[in-house]
Amino acid sequence: MRTAILSDLHLGLLSGGDVLRDPATRALLLERLAGAERLVLLGDVVELRERPIGPALAASRPFFEELGEAVGAVEVTLVPGNHDHRFAEPLLDQLSLAEAGPLGLEHGAGPVPGPLAQIDEWLGAASLRVAYPGVWLRDDVYATHGHYCDAHLRLPRAECVAVAAVSRFAGPVPDRATAADYERRVRPIYGLGYGIAQARPAQVARGRGNASEAAWEVLAGRRNGRGPAHRARIGAARAGFPALVWTVNRLLRADFEAEIDPVTIFRGGLEAVGEMARRLGVDGGHLIFGHTHRAGPLPGEAEWELPGGGRLHNTGSWVFASIFHHPGEPPSP
Repeated sequence: MRTAILSDLHLGLLSGGDVLRDPATRALLLERLAGAERLVLLGDVVELRERPIGPALAASRPFFEELGEAVGAVEVTLVPGNHDHRFAEPLLDQLSLAEAGPLGLEHGAGPVPGPLAQIDEWLGAASLRVAYPGVWLRDDVYATHGHYCDAHLRLPRAECVAVAAVSRFAGPVPDRATAADYERRVRPIYGLGYGIAQARPAQVARGRGNASEAAWEVLAGRRNGRGPAHRARIGAARAGFPALVWTVNRLLRADFEAEIDPVTIFRGGLEAVGEMARRLGVDGGHLIFGHTHRAGPLPGEAEWELPGGGRLHNTGSWVFASIFHHPGEPPSP
């Protein structure tokens, strides 16, 4: 079955970095999707952490309507990630009400009334299905957003630190884990992030750029500031960062690293996903994921092999990020 997989669209970003808001860019993508027999939206499709769900969904409507027209009467499987985890909540609630036991590698459900039913309506002839935390595309191909890897990522991102904080009380992820073990550590964080977004005003001014990316560029030495005072503040931030990371590690019994550069971020992400795959027992075949916003493998990259003999594949993202962009070349997922 010819399957198309997209992830990390982050439709509705206030920064404007979601490139599929541009009609011309959408047209290029949708042209490539024509003829697909199955479509998988592998998480972080709609940005649900920056504003209430009504405006967030409204920003995504053109994409879903045009997507439905392009693919026709096919099944569209939505696999929620961390930024749109809210889409998984009805399914998780249904499993709890049915006393279905611990969360496994794949659970599926149709759209329930509310946001998911609205997306299903926008898709027209296409039918929406939700699968979480992943979906088996073949006996040896498992696809998941990949957000569980934050429990193993040594990059001190805010979300990874939050997972470490929860794990400080819930305990470390077992060596042979289930999806329920990971969900126990991430679900409270995602619920808090979504709740904060719902309390914000519906009309929020668009931000300028990506604050998180800007911070990492400062710490990696790719931004030096303008003027002596600004450069001094940036220098102080870089000098103090290792001490901050050391303090966090002591408090949370974590092992975050203070070294920040694109190579370290890239390799650390693959190591974390590989560890997640090993603990879940899905490292013997092909594992398709998103989350890290770095497509691959690219030619010559050997780091994508899994401990159990399988191989990783990343779908990239549809958010412009200068840290992965090479000047003179168009941005690409």
